Amino acid sequence: MPSANTLTNGTAYTLTFISLVVAGLTSFDWLTFFTPEQALKIVGGLNLLGLLVKSWMLTAEQMAKNMAAK
Repeated sequence: MPSANTLTNGTAYTLTFISLVVAGLTSFDWLTFFTPEQALKIVGGLNLLGLLVKSWMLTAEQMAKNMAAK
């Protein structure tokens, strides 16, 4: 089973990759393929996913620190 550090690093690298892809898409005209409402939902969903993963990472790090302190 992978360690928490490996999972955290993997998650951080994945988020960085997704951020790069999304940053590249900012210059792309999404409205060619999606309505403005759909584009807004996609961007909102990506932002929500990013917040959830970041909060999970912070929680996991805090739990690891608490377990190491005992």
